Amino acid sequence: MAFSYRERRKRRQRIAFIILTIFLSLGLLGTSIGWFFDFRSPATPSGTEPPSPDKVIGDLESRYRANPNDADLAARLGQAYLDAGKMDQALKAYEKAVQLKPENGDFRLELALVQFLMGRYDEAAASCKEEIRRHPGNARAHYYYGQVLALGKGDYQGGIRELEKFIQLAGQGDDVTQARKMIEEWKSQLKK
Repeated sequence: MAFSYRERRKRRQRIAFIILTIFLSLGLLGTSIGWFFDFRSPATPSGTEPPSPDKVIGDLESRYRANPNDADLAARLGQAYLDAGKMDQALKAYEKAVQLKPENGDFRLELALVQFLMGRYDEAAASCKEEIRRHPGNARAHYYYGQVLALGKGDYQGGIRELEKFIQLAGQGDDVTQARKMIEEWKSQLKK
C-alpha cells in the first residue's frame, strides 16, 4: 500500500499532533501530580526569571544522589529530562522510578511515553500492557496503549479496541472526543 506524498505528509502531521496532545496531557498530569504530592517548586520572587532547565536538572540530580531510593524524586528528574529533551536520561530516570515503585501507574505510563517517543514501540506497548494488567480500570493506560499500537506498531485494529475501552472507562471529556476522532481516522486507514 503506497501512500502519495500528500498522504504521507498528512499522516506525519496527524502523528505529530497526537504526540503533541500526549505531551500536553502528560504535562498537565505531571503538574497535577506535583500539586497532589506538593512537588511545587518554591515560588519565584516577582521580577526574577524561573531557573533554567539545566539548573532544575542539576538541583534534582543533586537531591537524587542524596536520596537514590526516592521514586518520586526519580520521576521528577525524569520529567525534567523529558522537558529538556534529554530522552536517554529521562528513560533511565523513569525506569528507576518504576523499579522503586512498581505499583505507581503514572510512573509506568510516563516511561511508556518516553519509550514511544524514542521509537521503542515494543517496550512502550509492554509498559502499557503491564499497567493495564495491574490496573485494568486505568482509562489513560488504554488510551496510550491504543496510540502505541496504532501509531507505533501500525496495528490500527488493536488501537481501535483500546481506544474503545478508554471511551467506555472515561465516559466523556476532551480526550474522549479526541479518541473518537482517532478511531474514525484509523478505521479509514483499515479500509485502504
